[in-house]
Amino acid sequence: MSDRRALAAGSRVFIVGVGYAGLPLAIALAEAGFAVTGYDPDRSRVEELGHARPGVESVSARRLRRALRTGLFEPTTRPAAILDSAAVVIAAPTPVHTDGTPDSAALESAARLTVEGAQPEALVVVESASYPGATRALLLPGLRRRLGRAGRDFYLASAPQGAGPRGRRHRLGPARLIGGVTPACGDMARSLYEHVVPTCRTVSSPELAEMAILLEHAFQGVNAALAAELALLCERIDLDFFEAMRAASRSRDFRPFLGAAGVAGECGAVDPANLSWYARRKGLPMRTLETAIETNHASTRHVVERVEAVLAADGDELAGARVLVLGVSCGAAEGDARHSPALRVMVELQRRGALVSYHDPQVRELKVDDVAMKSVDLTRGVLEEATICLVLARCRRSDLERARAYARRLLSLVPVAGDDGRGG
Repeated sequence: MSDRRALAAGSRVFIVGVGYAGLPLAIALAEAGFAVTGYDPDRSRVEELGHARPGVESVSARRLRRALRTGLFEPTTRPAAILDSAAVVIAAPTPVHTDGTPDSAALESAARLTVEGAQPEALVVVESASYPGATRALLLPGLRRRLGRAGRDFYLASAPQGAGPRGRRHRLGPARLIGGVTPACGDMARSLYEHVVPTCRTVSSPELAEMAILLEHAFQGVNAALAAELALLCERIDLDFFEAMRAASRSRDFRPFLGAAGVAGECGAVDPANLSWYARRKGLPMRTLETAIETNHASTRHVVERVEAVLAADGDELAGARVLVLGVSCGAAEGDARHSPALRVMVELQRRGALVSYHDPQVRELKVDDVAMKSVDLTRGVLEEATICLVLARCRRSDLERARAYARRLLSLVPVAGDDGRGG
């Protein structure tokens, strides 16, 4: 790769959207020596960041404070800051409407800002999850009109976030797919991500990268739906579902399901809906995927009904019961509770009159039905006061042992440590 097609530390990067996707990337790039501007039109969000309040569990206040202090990260509401940037990364949220259609307003707004402000020879990367073709359709025509030829006068690529595990070692995930409009575009994007992601794999086009991520999450959704229905069957015939899963895992071709109450994570919930919508628009409805989405949402109701049954067996009612939820993170994406199935369960519990609290050291604060909640300490007193403790996400063994020791009732809907079928 020639120097002209490589981005090095010291280059200025403009990130559109500094939430769950954009902020971790911004801080990682700042720590790698890039000068990063994090743009968000929400003034309150920018003020929070300026006071070292990340609002994202995967970025600590200490890391944010250090990035601010070095001057390598600057949050702003000024779109004009894009004019000084060698690279623009779009990390706008892409939720879905209640009817299942994608809400692309934020992504389209970010694309317009980028088309109007990207400079000659700039790299433009779309991280936001969307349908195959979104990167090309929303950005390529405008960038061509303003700047010229892709791969020479500007560089355009898609590098959507995958569903792989994250942690202290791989904060942005262990690998990233990158699809450029031209090979030179892919090379330029790779030169940026290689500074912060251990493995980068270049694929033939933005559409292929977009589809691969949708396929990854759709597979999770279908897997979760099958697991939900099998768990119901095992319950009906008095078998331990997770023991059955361990037994099936003797084959390396079997991928065990490790979640609870439906599909986990924002992408797990949103990406299948994106793919379903896109397929219908192309005249090819995906019946299996659509059924899986319906099954995963219906599992919320079943979880609440199980809680009601456990309470009713002892003569108690759900209305007025104190329900302590243990674990709200989304599967492997610890600290990320967006669109978590646990939130849907908590909302339904509250609507039926339960007094809900939660404990998750990875998610200190969240909103449940627009009501702010904070994680409670898992003390003996908290556990003894709870009418029932409901485990909805994989949690630390010590927390589960404490719950078993002091909770009046414990209903766990996830495999305990060692139940993953891989050596447990």
